[in-house]
Amino acid sequence: MSSETMIAVLNLQKSQYGAIYFLNIGFWLQQIEHNDFPRAHQCHVRERASSLWPEGTHRLEAGPPRLADLLNIDEYPCDDTQRLDQLRLFIADKLIPVLKTGVTLEGLNQLLAEHDGFLIMRTARNALGLAPLD
Repeated sequence: MSSETMIAVLNLQKSQYGAIYFLNIGFWLQQIEHNDFPRAHQCHVRERASSLWPEGTHRLEAGPPRLADLLNIDEYPCDDTQRLDQLRLFIADKLIPVLKTGVTLEGLNQLLAEHDGFLIMRTARNALGLAPLD
């Protein structure tokens, strides 16, 4: 997703230590540097989706699972259909709205106010009008 000022990036990263995956979210500010295809790790603002949404349960029968568990194929036994259904639900209900909101400067500032886990590069802090870190 993108706008004239922002590109939202979603990346699926596989761990080198097994069948464990991570969803990485990033926002690239075009006013800092133009890039049509930024990678998630290059983004001016970024975070792992599982850090933004840590809620859930370790046991599927006890309620909605944690995203980190759904993406841990090795240690979270779950029927593939259930896993895909839960991932689709998470993407539709949580991830897509965040990516859509973050493609505007106002929306990104709103996300940053609501979620304090984002890594924000110094150049992005300046561009977004955020106070510098001490």
